[in-house]
Amino acid sequence: MTHDTMRRMLAGGVLGASLALGAVSAAAMGSLVEGEETDTCSNEDGAFDDAAFVIATGPKAGERVESGFEVTGCSRSFESNVQWKLLARDGAVLASGNTTGGGVDGPGAFSFTIPYTVTVQQIGHLEVFDEDVSDGEGFPPGRTVIPLVLKP
Repeated sequence: MTHDTMRRMLAGGVLGASLALGAVSAAAMGSLVEGEETDTCSNEDGAFDDAAFVIATGPKAGERVESGFEVTGCSRSFESNVQWKLLARDGAVLASGNTTGGGVDGPGAFSFTIPYTVTVQQIGHLEVFDEDVSDGEGFPPGRTVIPLVLKP
């Protein structure tokens, strides 16, 4: 992902009116930086002020997953709504749904599990995103795309 793409994803916009936080611990939300756990939803530096975004932090790109795998992340989206879909190698939608994350009051963690069925191991893609409710006005909605190895 380019710096410009990330900048646009994290750029501001008007957000919805509710906040719903997922039950994900800060440790589950973070990543290791120089051997220490970081909280992806931390906003101590103000980077997420007035910004709409969706950042999926797990599973990691290239990870081998099985049906029922857990997805974690952080978001600040319109009405706290986070959409997701899992795509097979041929682009077919294997599963889709939505969850809640952060909203108008700030960033919030999200977590959900994905059941799916495939008959052969294959590379698929998980898309976690915010829908564009503005009909193209303003900044593009946040989106994370993660390539995964889907196991039967």
